[in-house]
Amino acid sequence: MIRLFIIFFRVGLFTFGGGYAMIPIMERELVTKKNLLSKDDFVDYISAAQSLPGPIAVNMSVLLGYDIMGLKGALTALFGTVLPSLIVIIAVSAFYAQTRDSKIISGFFTGVTPVVPALLGASFLTLFKRIERKPLNILLMVIAFTGVAIFNINPIWMIAGGVSTGLWIYYSNSSQRFSK
Repeated sequence: MIRLFIIFFRVGLFTFGGGYAMIPIMERELVTKKNLLSKDDFVDYISAAQSLPGPIAVNMSVLLGYDIMGLKGALTALFGTVLPSLIVIIAVSAFYAQTRDSKIISGFFTGVTPVVPALLGASFLTLFKRIERKPLNILLMVIAFTGVAIFNINPIWMIAGGVSTGLWIYYSNSSQRFSK
């Protein structure tokens, strides 16, 4: 339990930019370094975490913690993930009035801001490398990106459409197998 807590605490402590920025760090810790999950399983968890309401980092930590050590693991991973942010938020709020015009704080955000899109891009590349290059998968990805980025459609609708399409394909293929 302590190792699990430390893994997720480090992820939460050293990640800036939100949940998507945590994904490559979680993958490195859980898949590459600790070998607790396969790469395919990790990608499946990303898909599941994106489909659930709430922040992806919280969803990922709960799902992965549960897979690794059950309910206690889910709670341990969740607490490890959110505790660093909680500590930082309390510290920052305590000193916000004195530091909001600080050149050090401004410099910090100036340096961190361009790194976040790079981490998001790394997450995208990781996921893109692992999906099967079937025409339907590429089409769904283009439709989802276009819907969200260009037409400003709520991502929930894109996720619901992807889930519906996947279920339709699965059940139409399974009904064909049973009819033979």
